[in-house]
Amino acid sequence: MKRLFLPLSLLLLCLPLIVAAQSAPWSLDDCIDYAFQHNPALMHRGVEYSLREESLKEASNSRVPVISAGAQETFHMGNTLIMYSIDENLTMSLTQIGAALEMPLITGGRIPNTRTAEEYALKSAAENIAVSKLNLRIRVAAAYLQLLCDKSRQEMAVEQVALCKEQLCSVSKMVDEGVRTGADLSETKAELSAAEHSLTAAEGAVGISKLALAGIMGLEDDSAFDIVEIEGAVTDDDSAPLLPMLENLDNHPAVLSARYAISSAEYRAKAARGAYYPQLSLFANYNNYFYFPIGAPGIHVGSQLGGNGWGALGLKLAVPILNTSTRAQASKAKLAIEDARVTLAETRMELSRQIREAYFQTITARERYSSALKAEAASKEAYQYRQKTFDAGLATVYELNQSRLQWVSACSQTLQSKYEYLLRKRILAYYNVYGEEN
Repeated sequence: MKRLFLPLSLLLLCLPLIVAAQSAPWSLDDCIDYAFQHNPALMHRGVEYSLREESLKEASNSRVPVISAGAQETFHMGNTLIMYSIDENLTMSLTQIGAALEMPLITGGRIPNTRTAEEYALKSAAENIAVSKLNLRIRVAAAYLQLLCDKSRQEMAVEQVALCKEQLCSVSKMVDEGVRTGADLSETKAELSAAEHSLTAAEGAVGISKLALAGIMGLEDDSAFDIVEIEGAVTDDDSAPLLPMLENLDNHPAVLSARYAISSAEYRAKAARGAYYPQLSLFANYNNYFYFPIGAPGIHVGSQLGGNGWGALGLKLAVPILNTSTRAQASKAKLAIEDARVTLAETRMELSRQIREAYFQTITARERYSSALKAEAASKEAYQYRQKTFDAGLATVYELNQSRLQWVSACSQTLQSKYEYLLRKRILAYYNVYGEEN
């Protein structure tokens, strides 16, 4: 018991630290790293890459000789030929054993072209993983910033509830002093109920956004899951220039994947055309047998194996003359090349559109955020002025609430445009990475 006491004590002391570490808020990079390890779609891409690796190994081993061995057991009844000379009415068991080897020598380029095609297919699969990671980064960033936006709205809703409660106390005091009427008090209570309703909706939106982010990450238990604010991310710095990103378009993994797919299709076409050429292979085999006549003593296995074996070694040449399937496979290979080229053109066009769209969306989001900040400052100033006139008895409760709601709407627009700008900047930065790497 004394030996177990110290380890258990250390475990109990470290348990709060472990729990605290597990429940610590996640940064955006933490969420992205976790998604890279647990997102089902990305894991599926990894499996596809492993399958391509196995296909490459299979193509690389095509020249390895195929060796097989087998045995056959047969029971004969009636007139039986023994040792190729005696024909007797016996019942016997015949055991046949053999081994065979076959190795391709000349295949019309099918083996090396297939291997090269699989190499390019493996490169294409690797670039597809990079594309999936880029898309996953964007999805995680979008969900992360949406959660931050909803959390900020929740905090704003809490402040509005506190403000409405403070206003209710002020109006209640004015009603007791005879400055305000009961209608003003009822309207203030209604505004407090509306603010509490907005707070409930904001809390629900936070829960939904958290669930969406955890789903993208592949996080099963989000009960203790929380994120941190992105500090210092909103600046007035210029966005990444558009022209270098478009000039380095071919460095993007989606384009590289499409190019590798074209090369793979071209070598598969060469492999398919290899069936038009003669095929030469080396073969060798060895066979033997022994038998046991039932009721005929004096027959030994060793002597039979020594005299019954035979083998062969030779070359096998196959010259294609008429094979419609070969022509069909060659035609399909040509069409696959054309399809891969169309896919490349489509990929470059779509990627160019996405980059241009991301660039102009970033500029627009920055301008919207700047305008929203000005509108928020103006509406806040108007609300503060309306509050002073209300305290002086020169404004109604309705006018004060309308001014407050305009301020709340401006704050909401600022939050939305802020996180929209952050998202657009990050998407543009992801596209710009490949231009910098080049």
